[in-house]
Amino acid sequence: MGGGRLGEGLRPEDPRSAGPYRLLARWPGPRAVPPRGGMYVGRDRDHGHAVVCLLPPAAYEAAEALHRGPVPGVPHVLDLRTGTEPSWVALAHTPAVSLSDVGRRSGAEGGALPLDQSVRLAAEIAGTLAALHARGITYGAVAPDGVWLTTGRPLLMALHSCRMPSTPPREPGRGQGQGQGQGPRSEAGPGQPVPHSRVSTVPAAFMAPEVAAGRPSSTAADVYSLAVLLLHTASGRLPFGDGPPPVLAYRALHDRPELGDFPGALGEVVAAALAASPADRPTAEELCQTLAPGGRDSERTPDPLPGRVIAALAARTQAIADLEIADGDANGDGDANRVGDGGRGGDAGEGGVGGGAGAGTTTGMRTTGPRLTPMRTSSRTPSPWRRRPRPPAPFRLRPPPAFRPRPPAAGSCPAC
Repeated sequence: MGGGRLGEGLRPEDPRSAGPYRLLARWPGPRAVPPRGGMYVGRDRDHGHAVVCLLPPAAYEAAEALHRGPVPGVPHVLDLRTGTEPSWVALAHTPAVSLSDVGRRSGAEGGALPLDQSVRLAAEIAGTLAALHARGITYGAVAPDGVWLTTGRPLLMALHSCRMPSTPPREPGRGQGQGQGQGPRSEAGPGQPVPHSRVSTVPAAFMAPEVAAGRPSSTAADVYSLAVLLLHTASGRLPFGDGPPPVLAYRALHDRPELGDFPGALGEVVAAALAASPADRPTAEELCQTLAPGGRDSERTPDPLPGRVIAALAARTQAIADLEIADGDANGDGDANRVGDGGRGGDAGEGGVGGGAGAGTTTGMRTTGPRLTPMRTSSRTPSPWRRRPRPPAPFRLRPPPAFRPRPPAAGSCPAC
C-alpha cells in the first residue's frame, strides 16, 4: 500500500506538461485505473509548485464544484481544465506525506499513529468528508495513500477519484473553451450506474463490500473506508484481514469485524461504520460528532506530530528541492529555456516549458532580472555549459593619472 517516493521519474506513458505546468515527477498517491488519472508535481512559469491531478471524465463535475467553492481539508484549486486532453486540475502545494509514507510504529501491534492521535485524525477526515458529502461529492480514496499529513490538518487531494454520482460524466469536447467540457449521452440503461462511476483507487481491504461487488462509490462507502483507516492507523490491523476483493466482501457481509482491544464506545462506532448494509452506517457528520464530542475547533492548535512524520515531511521538502535542481541542470540556462519556446515559436504554457532552437535563426527571450530582452539563438543546440554574461559591476575604480613633474623655472635651481 506504499504510496511511492516523490523522486520517481516520469514514465514513458506520463505527460510532460499540463497547460502552464511542467510536470517534474509523480506525486505519491492513488493512481486511477482506466480511463485516465494520475498525480504529479508540477512547476509553473513563475517557479511555483502545484500538485497536478489528471482527471477522468467522471471526475469533471466534482472538480468544477470544488473550483467554484473550496472545502476545508481539500487543497485550494489553482486552475482547472476539462476541455483539453488530458484534462487536469492544479492544487496548491503544501508539504505533505501520505499515511503510507509514514510507516508503522515500533512494535508488532503498532500502527502509524497512537490511538488518541488516530482518533483525532479520523475526526478531522470525517469533517472534510461531511463537507464534501454536503456538496454531493464522494471522495472514494480514503486509504493510507489517499490521506496526506501536514503540519496543520490532514488533506484529501486525490481529486481524480472524486465523484458526483447523480451527474453523468462528460468527455472533453472539441473546440471548447478553458474549463469547459461537452456532455455526451449516457450509455447506462435505467437503474444502471453511469460509466466510470466505480472508483478502484483504494486497496481491497479498504473497499466497501458493495463497491467490491461492482456498485458505484457512495458517501456510505467513504464512511466504511474511514473506519478501516482508523483501525489500521491505530493498531496496524485490518477488520477482515487481507485478500482478494471477493473474499473480503464475503467476510464483510457475513463476519464480525475484528477490532482487537479498541475501547468499548470507540469499538461500537467503528463497528457501526463497518456495517454490511450502507443504510446501517452513520453519516460522516455523525461519525465526526462521535469521534470529536467537543466539536471541531478551526482555531485549535494542531497536536505535535510524531518525530517520524516530521522526518518524512523534511525528506519530502528536500525531494522537492532536489527535483528543482535536477530540472534546472537538465535545462541548462534555466530561465532562458523557460521563457519562450524557440523550437515551436509558441507559448510555453501550451506545449510544455523549455524548448530548444528550431531550424534557422529564431528570436526567443532571455530573462535578465525583472526585464525581458531579445536573445538570438543559432541553429545549433545551445550547450548547457554556456557561460552566462557577467553582470555589470556597480562601480569601477580608475587608476590615477600618471605623475609628470613640471620642469623647474629658470634661475630657481640651487645648483645653477
